[in-house]
Amino acid sequence: MDFYVLKKQQKLIAIPADVQSCKQYINSGYLYVDKVAACNETNALQVLHAKKAKAFKWPLTMAFITLPIIFITWYALT
Repeated sequence: MDFYVLKKQQKLIAIPADVQSCKQYINSGYLYVDKVAACNETNALQVLHAKKAKAFKWPLTMAFITLPIIFITWYALT
């Protein structure tokens, strides 16, 4: 089942993916964050957090891999 994740101030909520109910929440001050697939509201928020963590880990991993290579290459060329 799909859920819309909405945010108001620092509070995240997940609602079933229904356009009309989403518009009502947006009109009441919520902001659209993302659409995720999950089995319930709690899992929808967990999926969103996992998605954010994965997006953060990938660039860090690449940086940790490439920085030693750059330093070794720079040291070898000087």
